Amino acid sequence: MARIFSGRQLRAARTTAGISPEQLAISVGRSAYSIHEYELGRVTPSVAVLVAIADTLGRPVDDLLADDTEEAAHAA
Repeated sequence: MARIFSGRQLRAARTTAGISPEQLAISVGRSAYSIHEYELGRVTPSVAVLVAIADTLGRPVDDLLADDTEEAAHAA
């Protein structure tokens, strides 16, 4: 089973960390709009941005991933 980026996981990790989308955007060098798009699952961040996001949130990258079948079920 493949693991893919999960916008839902990103939003959960960000809110748990108490960081606003704007703060996260500044920390990783992206716009707040980009963070919003990542969280909605419309855009997938590059590996470099994904690593920067995980570092900023103090989480392993794996926490921002989900099984592809799980994400597909939420997208439907």
